[in-house]
Amino acid sequence: MSKFKKTIFCGIAPLLMAGMLSVTTQAVASGERLYGRFTQDNELYTPRNYREWVFIGSSVTPNDMNDGAAAFPEFHNVYIDPGSFEYWKKTGEFRNNTVIVKELVSIRGKESPSGNGYFPGEFNGIAAMVKSEKRYPDRPGNWAYFGFPEGARHGAIQEDSACSACHQEHAEQDQVYTQGYPVLRAAKP
Repeated sequence: MSKFKKTIFCGIAPLLMAGMLSVTTQAVASGERLYGRFTQDNELYTPRNYREWVFIGSSVTPNDMNDGAAAFPEFHNVYIDPGSFEYWKKTGEFRNNTVIVKELVSIRGKESPSGNGYFPGEFNGIAAMVKSEKRYPDRPGNWAYFGFPEGARHGAIQEDSACSACHQEHAEQDQVYTQGYPVLRAAKP
């Protein structure tokens, strides 16, 4: 490489890198980064690294406390994408493109060296909900719900009667069970 090309390259490369870092930093800092990736049919690809998002709460619904037939006899560990959590902290609202992931974990048992209780078992998969005016204009509140079959690359959109109906009836705010998520309640302005 000629001395002239090296000089140009060495002078421009740091400026380009600084510019790219600045744009990336601004997008993340402003909460504009979107965490959902979608198929052409608006189905959500399996979220990556959701355990690095903001953990907002957990619940467990054991069979023995539900007449032997809990609707979801498992632990639910729930995460919200970081950009939407930042927006929540500023506004107390769920922004367009919010992604909330529910991790499903079986109940291993009720006894442990530390005492009696309910203890997590095996990972069963995930479910998710996404708010998008553009993608889901005809869904209640613009929320779509996804189930992720084992090994699937993307989730299947659930019928409104499967998830949305219960969320509409029982969720405290905008189809989200904020009453069950202490992290959201504590962060709300």
